[in-house]
Amino acid sequence: MEDWLRKKDIKKGKNPKPPYVRKPYLVSCYGFKINCMLLSFPVRKREFANILLNDHIAKTISDTSLKVRSFTMTPESLSLAIQKETESIKPEKIIGIDRNLRNVTFGNYEKIILVNTSEILKIKENYSHVASSVTRDDWRIRKKIRGRLGIRQARRVQQRIHKISKSLVEYSKKQKAMIVFEDLKGIRKLYRKGNGQGRKFRRKLNSLPNYELERQTTYKANWEGVPIGHIDPRGTSKLCPRCGGKLQEDWQRRRDLWCGICEKWQDRDVVAAMNISRKGLVRLANPQGGTDETMKGNLISDLNQEPVILRVDVSKLIMELVL
Repeated sequence: MEDWLRKKDIKKGKNPKPPYVRKPYLVSCYGFKINCMLLSFPVRKREFANILLNDHIAKTISDTSLKVRSFTMTPESLSLAIQKETESIKPEKIIGIDRNLRNVTFGNYEKIILVNTSEILKIKENYSHVASSVTRDDWRIRKKIRGRLGIRQARRVQQRIHKISKSLVEYSKKQKAMIVFEDLKGIRKLYRKGNGQGRKFRRKLNSLPNYELERQTTYKANWEGVPIGHIDPRGTSKLCPRCGGKLQEDWQRRRDLWCGICEKWQDRDVVAAMNISRKGLVRLANPQGGTDETMKGNLISDLNQEPVILRVDVSKLIMELVL
């Protein structure tokens, strides 16, 4: 319990319990030293505690460009806060990212990469089914079992998102490109109860790890000096990235859109990624301008030129991008 809440209860005449630490931990940024494989920090006057570091941490902090600013120690783990000075890359290109239910599409008018993320959806569905099958009479046991299942699910999902975000940042760094996301604030309001949508559909859309992908990509991009931007998502899946005309939908081809001017079928996710990169380019070239200028002009000199589309699986993402 926080100290100010305890004082507030005392003023009201209540008898609150004294504060206590649920999870003991130690955070320090003063007085510690790292000597080769040992972390030394003072515990009493002229007394120091030494902790042996593993080979991975010792190899990482051996880089002279890194500085260890603080450490956090718990009964089970030790974390080091590392500072690094990076120079921001001057972007020469823009990479737009479109997040969907079963894939993540990123690229620009030169190349589009589609990463299949249906495995993440299957993981969430399987763990949801397993958690619903826990029918113990004691609610405390049910809560404990479902909590463990939730932790395992989150770790498996984070591992796959880590591969996507890492490869995305490496690809952007090689291309000297700026990463542009859609500003999806308030998207959960679209899938609330009472909007005329089924419960299974709402559960799928609300369980999408949109923020987790953006969070991991952002801190990795800041570590490598890759700039990050956000644009308004309106119109990214409705306008043709080539001519700026309005695209038409066909119920028989739900993932494809038809452009009457170009007379071509285009994938919805590819269209969104290209439009996001175009909007980001307008913002980069003219930061004070609006996004209504996105469809003016044509970055592709030849209308018949098709962007290269690569389809990648999450398990093979790093290998595919490196090759």
